[in-house]
Amino acid sequence: MSSYKIFVIYHDGINLDYFANADLSRFCFVNVNPANQHRYPELPGFNLYELPRFIPLGKWWTETEVIYNIYKHPELREGFDYIGFIHYDIDFRPATPDFLETQLGRYELINFQPYTLREDFDQRILMDPRRPNTLQGSGRNCYLTIFEDFNRFYGTQYDYKQFMDKEVNLCSCFLIDHRRFPEMMVFAENIIASGKLNAFDSTHKHRIQGGYMERYYAVWCMLKVSPIFSYRLPHEFVQTVRNKPLIRKIKTYLRSWTR
Repeated sequence: MSSYKIFVIYHDGINLDYFANADLSRFCFVNVNPANQHRYPELPGFNLYELPRFIPLGKWWTETEVIYNIYKHPELREGFDYIGFIHYDIDFRPATPDFLETQLGRYELINFQPYTLREDFDQRILMDPRRPNTLQGSGRNCYLTIFEDFNRFYGTQYDYKQFMDKEVNLCSCFLIDHRRFPEMMVFAENIIASGKLNAFDSTHKHRIQGGYMERYYAVWCMLKVSPIFSYRLPHEFVQTVRNKPLIRKIKTYLRSWTR
């Protein structure tokens, strides 16, 4: 039987129904928001900012601030065969303990948010020095730089075009073999420490540092980890849902000016 620990990252209220089928002893709920009024003393977990050697990256690094600090606190992952991370608005009910036990030991990674590289590439997320602070559009796609950084770090010559139909794990939601996790983080730390990502979102408007890092993890796992089991869990994207009324109002207003 494989042991695992899944860190659930939250900054607001949690829908506890999402974890109704989970063995909560295998989970750790990590609050990243000091102002969060929703606290769950009945759940195993902690406040990220209270870790003894907490390294504040900034909220614009999103899930990576948690992932990086778990890496820097190895005592939090000692004794587990797998380490995982998910968002608080992921519905974990389909992944029952029996289901996970069936898959663990057979795979080095379970991908909870699988998409093809082409699907994400076609979002046209930029990492373009000529267009700093621009999230999407025409210009240099972020995956060009991510593959270049991977090749430079490992001395390889992978071409992203060869992998367009391969799956990547997005949203920093995965369960990975504990031996592979620190390997991935050596590569990730190199990117974080370089500070290079800040140039593309200098005002932190888009919080794209975290968005880039989930794609660095995705490419690393696609190229370095095997075998992988893809199992998409429902993702509510709470913040997007909450903002839909405002988004609709803005779109209606803009359309009225273009008539």
